[in-house]
Amino acid sequence: MFNISKNVLKQALDLSPVATIIIDLQSSGHPVVFVNSAFEAVSGFDAGEFLGLSWDELQVDYDSAPHDGDTISRIGERATLACHERLGAAEELQLEMMPLYDRPGAPRYWMGAELRSADNSRGEVDSERDTLIDVLRDARMQLRRLDGRDSVTGVMNRRAFDEMLQRDWAIARREQRNLSAIVFKLNDFSDYRNVYGRHAADSCLRKVLHAITGSLRRAGDVAARYADDQFVVMLNGCKADDVAKLAERIADKVSGLSIHHPRAVEGRFVTVSYGVSKVLPDGKNTAEQLIEIALADIGQSVSHSKKQQAV
Repeated sequence: MFNISKNVLKQALDLSPVATIIIDLQSSGHPVVFVNSAFEAVSGFDAGEFLGLSWDELQVDYDSAPHDGDTISRIGERATLACHERLGAAEELQLEMMPLYDRPGAPRYWMGAELRSADNSRGEVDSERDTLIDVLRDARMQLRRLDGRDSVTGVMNRRAFDEMLQRDWAIARREQRNLSAIVFKLNDFSDYRNVYGRHAADSCLRKVLHAITGSLRRAGDVAARYADDQFVVMLNGCKADDVAKLAERIADKVSGLSIHHPRAVEGRFVTVSYGVSKVLPDGKNTAEQLIEIALADIGQSVSHSKKQQAV
């Protein structure tokens, strides 16, 4: 028997077509600690909105609620989750609950998997539920766009970033300080989406974004979704060497996620290329040039990476 890393198991769950949720029995309120892309699809909510929520509050059917880890002994207990009640809809999600162990005899987590009919057929109720979910998702995406947020990742979208860039550029020009930017591009991302589908691709984007934002330490550093396969980070007053080191550290962190990518040109996992720029605003340059320089530098970073591998 061989060991499988937690990261690989999480990827497997995330790629599963069955809606799956995991709760922590040993923490107060039994918070949700994981939901996969399929769960997002059937619920109409993003993973980030479920993580940390109390399982006890989400449940409708408390007869099978795992209130105490010591009292749970039967695999296959069922629970009803009111994931749509938060928006006033009457839809419920039927889950089959199974204990997960981090040491023998003591269930630390419970995993809930969506119940499906024996013939896996979808009747009128399923069709109505799917229609409702689509309406909810479209409405939420529209609200996010109006709010200046990217509909997939929840961070600032291109329009909001461009507006912020113009404001910061004017301030930096008045104060005569540098602005720096890093543009990250997911390598071969369209191929990844073609292999795994939209939900897995969206999940991949969120994981990469988390690696980016988790590396930003200063309050003024911001990240945004700049294009389908690009994120941009803007930094105020950083030294050029510090910007390059941060970009390289984030690129290494994304590689360390080990998100499997069978069609990646280099290696077998999702990676990012990056370009950096540093500009002192004056009357001769524009805010757009800060991003244009970083975008042009992406090609240089790819060439440098290949040279390093060749050596």
